[in-house]
Amino acid sequence: MMKFLILLLILFSGIVLVSSLHQADAKLLPNGGYILQGNGFVVTKNSIEDSGLDLQLLTEKLVNGRMKANLEDGIISISNDDYISSSGWVSTVLRNGKFLILAGSAENSNGDEISTNLFGRLIDDSKNGSVYSFTGKVTKNNEVMKVVYTAKIVGSNNIIEETTEEKITQEKTIQINILGGSSNPGNIKYYSLDTVTITKGTIVVWKNEDSVPHTIMSGIASFSAGKPFKSDGKINSGEIAPGQTFKVTINELGITRFFDSTYSWMDGVIISLPEEKSKSLGKNTETALDIKNKYQKP
Repeated sequence: MMKFLILLLILFSGIVLVSSLHQADAKLLPNGGYILQGNGFVVTKNSIEDSGLDLQLLTEKLVNGRMKANLEDGIISISNDDYISSSGWVSTVLRNGKFLILAGSAENSNGDEISTNLFGRLIDDSKNGSVYSFTGKVTKNNEVMKVVYTAKIVGSNNIIEETTEEKITQEKTIQINILGGSSNPGNIKYYSLDTVTITKGTIVVWKNEDSVPHTIMSGIASFSAGKPFKSDGKINSGEIAPGQTFKVTINELGITRFFDSTYSWMDGVIISLPEEKSKSLGKNTETALDIKNKYQKP
């Protein structure tokens, strides 16, 4: 079994290596805001598990082909278990954006911590967008797991300067249902959607289908005992009675976490991406709308 897993990882890495020979122009620019979305897997001694990452980066000025990138927020999922980035991440962009190094820790709602070391290489800049391949490792409980991701970059140094007063040309709405029985921590699912990817200007609606009131707030992971989140003041629904709804318009790019202030295990994520093509990344940039149309056709 172990030999099979190693051979599979080598085969996948070989495919990535062949792809990386087709180098492209760098697209991570100085003083920009970016969302890095990727999917792949982690390999342990006995298994291969699905994994994904959503990272929000802010790049600094370019000096001799290098620039630092600050991790504003981040989520790494391993087999549907979400780990939220902790402070102290180190991110460096090399060779004018052709390479990206990411290292730091993340923690899940149970307090389990992982440390991550990733090396990314720009492998493609085509009609499907700017693509990086990542290899590296994730360490959990002293066990080292090899990781492979393929990730796309969305964002630009122009997009983060847009104001929230831009004219919305078309109303966009998405609904999240608070499911019946979600106030019981023993249930498996609490929201109809606990992770949503939207475009800027989307109206997000929460409908309470439970038999008790709920309060939806946005916040920052704190990992303190009994209080996994603290409010950031951006979203506060007040009490939503059974059968009632609450809505808010998301006008910012990036990652927003929402949670129920009474039932702390009820949390979810909103990822807001640009709807229009990035001026800096050019016409080939794939946006959230492109991805939705491409992969969610009936």
